[in-house]
Amino acid sequence: MTFVEKRQAQIQRHHLAGEVKAHLTTFERDLGRALASGSKLLGFLPEAREQASVSETVGQQAIGRLVASIAFVSQAMEQAAGGHVELDGIRRDLRIPETAGGDKIPLRVFGELAAQDGATAAVG
Repeated sequence: MTFVEKRQAQIQRHHLAGEVKAHLTTFERDLGRALASGSKLLGFLPEAREQASVSETVGQQAIGRLVASIAFVSQAMEQAAGGHVELDGIRRDLRIPETAGGDKIPLRVFGELAAQDGATAAVG
């Protein structure tokens, strides 16, 4: 493979990585919107039932099913995040530069560091 062919392959990979990133971002945002809209619906149903002056048992099975669907959306979000991590590993393996960054320090570690800084500040 010539240098030019290698460079063309590299450019093609970078282009495709950008497309994957765009689709992944859309997918993750759609899951977030599904979770938010489903939660709003669940929050509204008891109020709607009260305003309609119907028994507390009316629609309870539907609410249970909607709660289960919210749990599935949450699980899908977790799986998508795992897929995101896997794709990031592939990006690194292919030496494609990072175009956007998430949390560089995992939040639990950041919290531990903040707690240590607070303890240090209290001592100092």
